[in-house]
Amino acid sequence: MKNFLFTLLFCVQFSFSQNTDHLNTVLKQLKLKESQIRIELFTEKILPYDKSKSILVIPKYASDIEEGSFVLDAYLLLIDNATGKIISKFIEPNAWTSDAVILTDVTIDTGLYHLNKTTRAFGVRADYRTQSQPNPYNETNLSLYVVEKNTLKPVLHNYTIYRYRGEWDMKCNGEFEDNDSTIDIDKLQTNNFNNLIVKTKITKTKNTYKNDDCVSKETIKKETSKLIFNGKEYK
Repeated sequence: MKNFLFTLLFCVQFSFSQNTDHLNTVLKQLKLKESQIRIELFTEKILPYDKSKSILVIPKYASDIEEGSFVLDAYLLLIDNATGKIISKFIEPNAWTSDAVILTDVTIDTGLYHLNKTTRAFGVRADYRTQSQPNPYNETNLSLYVVEKNTLKPVLHNYTIYRYRGEWDMKCNGEFEDNDSTIDIDKLQTNNFNNLIVKTKITKTKNTYKNDDCVSKETIKKETSKLIFNGKEYK
């Protein structure tokens, strides 16, 4: 039992050490300092289909912070987990802006984005929101990337897959709209990449104050559209 606990503790410590060492190792390769990045938005994820590698997203300040607003460059990296060595990378200048609409989170999406028999994409989601109570707003944008030799190639850029917005009197009366999309992979291809089927559920809610009660009326509509690969990106 003691041997088992020791082994378990060692594995946990080793895993934690690896995860923390990756950022420092990668920053050295990029010749960046930790003070140059928005550390709370940094994210890392092991590829579930190739556990010897990880994806890192490093948000680097592109400009100085001014009263809560900032602009970030996106450093996307594919690394070797054993050494922390960068295998492939993609840098997008001025990728994210946070001001009145606040960038709250960046996450890595390793869903089943099989674009053809040999190519699987991974996604990066950026979440935004406002602080306005009478006019609430939330948004999630998805970008997709594929590994191509020594670089990561963007194939879908900041596609809005979720949006919530509303306007109300902060008591009852108001209207809200919730657009929630999922992406399925089509069997049909264009320019050697499968089409993407976007299924969107649109929920509209209207609140009205009547007879000392807040009455809600909800309508739901579903829409389906396609994103087609034009040889460079999905549109």
